[in-house]
Amino acid sequence: MKRVMELFATGQYSLTAIQKELAAAGIVGNLSKKPLPLSSIGNFLRNPFYYGVFLHKGEMHQGIHAPMISKKTFDEIQTALVTIGKPRKKRGDKGFLFLNFATCGTCGHCITGERHTKKSGRRYRYYRCTHKNKRPHSDDRGFVREDKFAEEVKRNVALVAIPDDWKEKFLAKIELWQNEESEARQRYVDRIKAELATLKSKIDRLNTAFTEGGLELSEFKQLKNPLIVQKAVLEQQLAKAEKGDASPIEPLKNLVLEANQAQKWAFEDNWLEMKSFLQKVGLNRLVRSQTLTVSFKKHWISLAETTVAAQRAASESERNSIWWRRRELNPRPWQSYQPRLHA
Repeated sequence: MKRVMELFATGQYSLTAIQKELAAAGIVGNLSKKPLPLSSIGNFLRNPFYYGVFLHKGEMHQGIHAPMISKKTFDEIQTALVTIGKPRKKRGDKGFLFLNFATCGTCGHCITGERHTKKSGRRYRYYRCTHKNKRPHSDDRGFVREDKFAEEVKRNVALVAIPDDWKEKFLAKIELWQNEESEARQRYVDRIKAELATLKSKIDRLNTAFTEGGLELSEFKQLKNPLIVQKAVLEQQLAKAEKGDASPIEPLKNLVLEANQAQKWAFEDNWLEMKSFLQKVGLNRLVRSQTLTVSFKKHWISLAETTVAAQRAASESERNSIWWRRRELNPRPWQSYQPRLHA
């Protein structure tokens, strides 16, 4: 319920699409075992109980239950109900899953949906370019059946999906890199501390020599001042190292987990999640000649290229080699902690 409400809050899903998602999760009528009516879905989407309050005789009360969603998400749901959530009275909601998702690769206009009914009574859903420029169009802007479009969505998700076995291999390698990074960071910190201790000892000896009259003031300043500058620089480096910059490994770990989750969505035919996923990791989604092409963002494009290369490999050992030798998937961030104190 929480996931479905958050999906609807994005404003990209119709009530019919949410109805199908609820039914797929087993949330149906108690007696009829049929999908919930759209009116019932609209009612629970308007219920403030889910963000922690409830109405009693027209008076709002604070509940003691844990909120399921935030007030911000609830407000976004109410906005979505007004803009796209209300079912059409005359024609009905057609329930297209992939509206507001892709554009025409020929002219750049939006891809819209249509429903056709054959003479036999069988119904089909199609996606096509809106042809808003009114110019003659080529054959590559023809209709795409919804099942074909869905398979294109799944094909693109598969390009940036990681199966369970490779997820475990990558996470094991990432854990090794994290340990190496931590050890390298500690060695770097220890080296700075050792140099600081040496500098402080030199400064103490100079102070002692000056106090006992072994050095003239001009000589004392000439020897001490450079050491003070070095000490300040080392202390800044030590503070930065101990605080620790954000690890470059963490984004890679998140990418692996997201890519593995995408594999599960593809296996489950979870079209709503796959749609959201491609909107997140892709910059452009173009349809031309019944083919969906996604321009993936940085790092995701490297994963897609690796997947394609692995699919073309002749043997398992060659596929393994392709996965491991990709620089983008095998960074060595811990090398940045090699000491350069006197650079």
